[in-house]
Amino acid sequence: MLNHWFYSHPVWEVGMAVCLAIVALSLIGLRIFHGWIPWHKREEDTSMVGLSYALCGGLYAVMLAFVAVGVFETMDRTSAVASEEANSLGSLTFDSPGLPPELALRVREDVDKYIEIVTKKEWPSQREFDMKASNFAEGWAQIRRISLDMASFEPATQGQSTVKAEMEGVVNELFAARRTRLLAANQHLPDAVWQMLVFGLVLVAVYVYLFGPHSYRIHIAVTTLTMLSIGLVFTLVIALDYPFRGDVSVDSEAYTGVQEVAEHIFPPAAAAPGGGEHSGAHAKEK
Repeated sequence: MLNHWFYSHPVWEVGMAVCLAIVALSLIGLRIFHGWIPWHKREEDTSMVGLSYALCGGLYAVMLAFVAVGVFETMDRTSAVASEEANSLGSLTFDSPGLPPELALRVREDVDKYIEIVTKKEWPSQREFDMKASNFAEGWAQIRRISLDMASFEPATQGQSTVKAEMEGVVNELFAARRTRLLAANQHLPDAVWQMLVFGLVLVAVYVYLFGPHSYRIHIAVTTLTMLSIGLVFTLVIALDYPFRGDVSVDSEAYTGVQEVAEHIFPPAAAAPGGGEHSGAHAKEK
């Protein structure tokens, strides 16, 4: 339920909630700790605490940085995979004129339908993290149809043989890109990593409590700023954790871009040279 809230609200709202929760809890802990051990007793060991805090805080900062960089790289790779899938679809569309007119039209129609399935049905499922196999069965069926059309095509000329070989290679790339996209859509940080991050945050807060400044207000300010900086990194990790969820996510513009370009290159009225019933039906559907 908490995950659903994170990814159904703007990043700034999530950031405010996360930072406020971390800062509020840390200040409550500081108030309890301050009443338990007076500042003048803690002041005597401030130098020792500082040395230990430098080690603990440094290790936590490195771990936090690795996690943040890791989720950012995952997001970047996922975006690249979606672009590769869209580029493969574009290649099938733009290479289709090398096929017989009827097959070329069918390939373009199948690619267009596949894009509709991906953008209108699969993308919402990915954004909701509803990754049931049934939500993606139609897309797999459509891509298999394209593959079977190419496999069963018997070239009549050397040029058609070259085009078939090229397009079959593109279909294989499309299969691979689709499979990689769906695997990426299932990826997120394991619970164990989040548990380590939260435990490390508690350790950092305790180390901050152990310092003994003369001014309680200064201690509050230092605690707030330290927890606020960590809260901002937590917000970044949350925003990037699921590649297809939330405001900061991979979108489907690469796929719709292929459709827009194809519509300019292959207008519906000119989709099948010489007209014909199939062409007219296609134009009417468009």
